[in-house]
Amino acid sequence: MRNIKNITKPSSDDSALTYSELNFAAASQNSTVRTRAEPETTYAQIAVKSQRTEQNPGSEATPGKDQNKQETAGGNYSKKSRCLGLVAILLIISLFAITIGLTIYVLQVRREFSEAIEQQRTLRERGDALNRSLTLSLRNISELSLVNWNLSLNVSDYRQRASSLCTILRNLSETLCPSGWKFHDQKCYRFSEDEMSWEKAKGECKFQNSHLLIINTEQEKDFVTQSMPDQSKQYLIGLTDRESEGNWKWVDGTPMNPAHWLPKQPDNHNNEDCGTFSKQYLGDTFGCNDVPCSWKFHFICEKPSLSCIGEADFE
Repeated sequence: MRNIKNITKPSSDDSALTYSELNFAAASQNSTVRTRAEPETTYAQIAVKSQRTEQNPGSEATPGKDQNKQETAGGNYSKKSRCLGLVAILLIISLFAITIGLTIYVLQVRREFSEAIEQQRTLRERGDALNRSLTLSLRNISELSLVNWNLSLNVSDYRQRASSLCTILRNLSETLCPSGWKFHDQKCYRFSEDEMSWEKAKGECKFQNSHLLIINTEQEKDFVTQSMPDQSKQYLIGLTDRESEGNWKWVDGTPMNPAHWLPKQPDNHNNEDCGTFSKQYLGDTFGCNDVPCSWKFHFICEKPSLSCIGEADFE
């Protein structure tokens, strides 16, 4: 390769290169290793540049066009600067908005976290209260179980005592009530063998320090039903409305429980102002019935037993 240095302007003789010399320069250029960072200038390149200068002699004499190009380049640079500034402003606004959003989100998360901690504390307190309540309930259950066990023992003991009392009462019934009288619930009952009117029956009971039967409870009613010598007969009892028609009372002045009447009674047939205790006609129900006071029936007397035996007597 032919190196050319310090050449300011090629001569006309030098510009006329042959085809072989150009080929030689190109071949040498491809085979030679460059040792410098900047490329070396060949003669052919200088010649080509010189020819281009000669062909365009007016290019260097047009400074106005270069100035326009510089102004156009400056305008383009100004537009690019404005675009870059606008992008920068948009980025700053976006970053500011993102920062505000993140701040709000962090505050919201912090508030929710605080609320969650408060709820957890409340739930823990409730759990502790439930645990205390459960512990107390278990203790109460244990105590109640012990009380129940003690009561079971007491019930068994009371059953034995009740059995003994029944035996004692059966043995004492003849002593507590006169002969011919039946004992029940600290009372004595007598079912007459003869028949009388209601007024005479009342006097007979009074003569024996008693009164005509007064039914106070269902248990007493059941006892009288089971103790009747003849359940097909009617027995006069201490029930009347002679003082006030339709206002039935016992001989002690207490009102009668209407539930003790037989069905469809009282009917006040034939001026019926006195009461009897009997079985329903064509039925199995026992209860009270109204009858004329002058009619004669068997009667039932009642009085307290001679002595009262309470639970304290057997302690």
